[in-house]
Amino acid sequence: MNRMAIKIKEARIKAGLSEKELAKKCGLSVNYIIQIESGKKIINEKAADNILNSLGEKVEMLEDLSAKEEKEIVAKPVKKPTQTVNYAINPSPQWESALAGVLKKYAIVDCYTDKVIGYKELPIIGKKVEGHNPDRLLFVQASNNEMESLRVKRGDVVTVMMTSEVENNQLYVLEISGKRIIRQLRRENNKLRLSKGAIEFDDQLIDLKTAHIIGKCIKVEFDL
Repeated sequence: MNRMAIKIKEARIKAGLSEKELAKKCGLSVNYIIQIESGKKIINEKAADNILNSLGEKVEMLEDLSAKEEKEIVAKPVKKPTQTVNYAINPSPQWESALAGVLKKYAIVDCYTDKVIGYKELPIIGKKVEGHNPDRLLFVQASNNEMESLRVKRGDVVTVMMTSEVENNQLYVLEISGKRIIRQLRRENNKLRLSKGAIEFDDQLIDLKTAHIIGKCIKVEFDL
């Protein structure tokens, strides 16, 4: 109910008039008076003047009341739109522990120096990473262009499946005299032929026992 409706109702009761009597006095319908007093109908200025004069109230009251209501409306605080703030969230040790069940973090090492140069995080799906046993994967970065003829260039990241078994004409990471290299291997009895895939006379034939085979290269990643 608005202030004008309350004022009219209070003035009518003060004057000892019923809604019907006030309506007859003002020349208005009873229903109209009831709707005004209940706040269901907004009264216009002319009707308000008529009612207030009939009740012996001063017309100035209407002006004062309207000004007060207008002032209150202006004074109402305007809600400022809320701003969305983005925060950088660093995963806690608990989150990292939970993610360890779905992601596996691998170090990428330089093939020649064995120094860590980066990391890869891969999803574990069906207890496997990219279809392989997660604990048997290594990631090495090619240190030079010795294997360029077989599409392995310096900076390429090679996925290695750890194994000591040799499949002929496949690429392997192996260690000879403390040095890690990538070569195409071919077993010949108790010998091992190491090839760069370029020229035949560049092949190296060594005793199988002198080489430590780390694993088979199963994938090569490169940047365009």
